[in-house]
Parts: sequence; C-alpha cells; structure tokens
Amino acid sequence: MKKFLILFLPFCLFMFSAGENKCGSLEKCDYYSADVHDTYSLQRGLGIYMNYCSTCHTLELLRWNRLQRDLDIPETILIEDLIANPDIKIADYMTFGLPEVSAIGAPDLTLRTRVRGEDWIYTYLRTFYEDPEQLTGTNNLVYPGTSMPNILVGLQGSQALDSDGTIKLKSDGSLSKEEFDDSMKDLVNFLAYASEPARITREKNGIFVILFFIIFTAVMWLLYREYAKEIK
Repeated sequence: MKKFLILFLPFCLFMFSAGENKCGSLEKCDYYSADVHDTYSLQRGLGIYMNYCSTCHTLELLRWNRLQRDLDIPETILIEDLIANPDIKIADYMTFGLPEVSAIGAPDLTLRTRVRGEDWIYTYLRTFYEDPEQLTGTNNLVYPGTSMPNILVGLQGSQALDSDGTIKLKSDGSLSKEEFDDSMKDLVNFLAYASEPARITREKNGIFVILFFIIFTAVMWLLYREYAKEIK
C-alpha cells in the first residue's frame, strides 16, 4: 500500500500543478467566472469582438446561425450589420480575420478560453502597458513579449509599468476603470460561450436531469419500503 501511495503521489502533484492558472509575472490571475446564460452580456461581448477582434481573429468553429439562435439576434441585424457580406451564408462558420498561417499568425479564438482559462483571458486583456522596446510599443504582464498590440487602448487608456512591477494609468480612455472591466467581462463571457455553444443547453438540461434523479430516487425508496413490508 505504501509503495502504491509513493507511486501515486507524483501523479497527484502533477495533476494539481497542471490545473494551476499561470499568470505571467503576476502571482495569480484576477478571478472571473463566465455566465453564458446572461444573453445581454453575450450580446455586448459580441459587439466588442466584432468591433475590436474580428479584424484579425476568427471563430472558425462557430456558425452564424448558431450565434443568432443562442443570442436572440434578429436575422436582419445578423445579415446586414454583423455578416455584411452577400457571399457569406448564415450557416457558414465565422471564418473571417487573419488565418494563423499568415505572417501575423493571429490565433483563432474559438477555444481560447478553454486552453488558457477565463481568468487568464480576463487579466490579459486588462494588463497591457507601454513598452518602447517592443515592436508594437506595448507589452503585457500576463504574457510578456506578446505580439498583440493594445487595440483596446482607446477604451482603457494608456498604462505604464511602475518601478514596483505594477501598472498604473497614464492617460484616460473613453471608459472608466469599472466600465472597462465590465466590458472585458462581457468579451470573455462571449468567448467562453463561443468555446462551447452547447454549454447553454447542457446546463439547462442538467437541472432537469438532476431533478429527475431526485424524484426517481424518492419513488424507488418508497417502492422499496413497501416491498420490504411484504417480505417481512
């Protein structure tokens, strides 16, 4: 038994360490848990994605019609304002932007929250700072040396790295800190939905499944009690 525990202990330590949320130069990422049932948040996140992310990043595993159905988007708005391309059909995947094989190599964002984690993405989007030594003029505390420019600087404002390793606001953006944080929560929420659109249906059905098993267990227990009386 002791030998088994000695052999099993490194595996347990590996599993726990693999689940840790590495956050670059930060001790830990800021906590955020997505709520894919908040349709208004998903809609706002979609708006931010379309305005700031879709130029470079694709969502190649998500279809337009699935997006329309889950986010309650009218078909006219989907076709005229979001797709805005007669060559693209509503049943197509959201494969616009720059492919990963391009010179820039912008990654697809469909599964990004499942790979990195919601906390990681949320903290990453909020920790850009000016760095003249970088090609893009910016750097990031969570992902040092990132090649992504700070496309959200107009909303957040410009940040600078302080001597103690923290970042501070250098110039204001169009949003306050609280408003910008809420906007990033909406964006991460949408990306979490995009990584698993079936999550909405799965979690809704899960409630009914649990209720069914509770009722079924109660009925079986009552049936067993009556059956036990007959045996006695």
